[in-house]
Amino acid sequence: MIELKHLVGGYTPEKPIISGVDLTIKKGEFFALLGPNGSGKTTLFKLVTGQLPVVEGKLLLSGRPLSSFTKLEKAKKMAVLTQEIQVSFDYTVKEIISLGRYPHQKGLLKSLTQVDKEIMQQVMDITGVTLYKNKQFRKLSGGEKQRVLLAKSLAQEPEILLLDEPTNHLDIKHTFHMLDLIKEWQHTKGLTVFAILHDLNVASLYADRLALLHNGRFLEVGDADTLRKEEQLERVYDVLIKAGPHPIVPKPQILMTPRQETKKRVHGFRENFLMEADERCVHVRSIKPLRTISNGVIGEGVQWHKHFCNFHVNKNYNCDDPLKDIREWLCQRGIPTEQSVGMMTAVKLSDVVISKKEIEGMEFMAVVTAGVGNAVDITKTELCQTPVTIGTINIMLFIDAHLTDGGLVNGMMSATEAKVKALHDLRVQDSRSGTIATGTSTDAMVLAVTQQGEMTPYAGSGTLIGKGIGHLVYEGVTKAIQKYRKRMGQQV
Repeated sequence: MIELKHLVGGYTPEKPIISGVDLTIKKGEFFALLGPNGSGKTTLFKLVTGQLPVVEGKLLLSGRPLSSFTKLEKAKKMAVLTQEIQVSFDYTVKEIISLGRYPHQKGLLKSLTQVDKEIMQQVMDITGVTLYKNKQFRKLSGGEKQRVLLAKSLAQEPEILLLDEPTNHLDIKHTFHMLDLIKEWQHTKGLTVFAILHDLNVASLYADRLALLHNGRFLEVGDADTLRKEEQLERVYDVLIKAGPHPIVPKPQILMTPRQETKKRVHGFRENFLMEADERCVHVRSIKPLRTISNGVIGEGVQWHKHFCNFHVNKNYNCDDPLKDIREWLCQRGIPTEQSVGMMTAVKLSDVVISKKEIEGMEFMAVVTAGVGNAVDITKTELCQTPVTIGTINIMLFIDAHLTDGGLVNGMMSATEAKVKALHDLRVQDSRSGTIATGTSTDAMVLAVTQQGEMTPYAGSGTLIGKGIGHLVYEGVTKAIQKYRKRMGQQV
């Protein structure tokens, strides 16, 4: 559909800004052009739209040189939507949109046909501008004007839609509405889209392919996974960048980090924590947010948190909606849900075990509650169904360390190994199978790190961090189970 072959161009032939780029954009493709200010994006866009002449190379539309198209042919072939929203004349919205039908009108006296009016109404409806179709364009907000100009572009019924920062004046809602609409037209009408986008995350979500332009040349052309190359993006944008997965869409999302954040340190590890405990809740509060990995009822996955709560419930607690219950309990205590990891246990919280250690200069703290009334051997679950009851072995583990997400996973594995070893040494049995248990039916764990010091991806059993985790978890689980057994023995 669009072909660039060794394209060279710019504002003066002597100093071209675009220096020999090659690109093929297929029919029905959404292609995004990325790059910092001054990289040549606008120049390349103007070459593709015909606003600037080609100095060298070829620019083809459907196999024909762009220069061979008349203005009317180009208007039928492509529509252009830029971030510039000024209109010279004081037209109404409806009049602006009617201009999109001009290339399709015939005869000396151009007039709107019934088909034209139906198409205009359709694009006004889907872009949400029908309400002010008789309003003067100049009286609209920037976002409203941009939607009107999109409606005008769609009214052209183009094969190619050229977009220069189309969402520049839009809020989040209308940005996604506009791009969803363009994607729908791409899929249903075979629309080809060539867009300049500044927002890397938006480009990742909507573009089928993208190109990274730097100093007038393409560094790379590829799909969204191109944005996973952090070092390349840092070199181009001169910003610390971390690429991670979107939680729903299989596309990367980009996080930028202020450089001063990497230099911050807080007061000592132990002084960072405040602890409150009563018969209903053990609450550990961190003054600074900690990087966490957890399978708690609230705060699961890899996140940042400041509050860590283990709530006591009766052993016959109805767990139809534990998420709702924990949210209510956090709210009652004035603890923000979005900053919290929340767990449940039927164990008496007075039996909590708190361990603190410093191992070769690295500080650790563990908060453990444990009981084994619903202990299970995970390898025997296919032989006997264990009813879901309230979790008993809950572990909160805090470390003054800096771990990657992979390191956090390593740390959880090390903690799980230590928990299983404690159950083995204490001869805790699955009551149904009679074999040694590996845990309980609803264990919960959170590993939280300060993200201070040298970053490491390793926290396995062969590392200092892994050994520290193993030592502290083994000790905490052992002592907590011993307390549980003692209490149960007193009740018998």
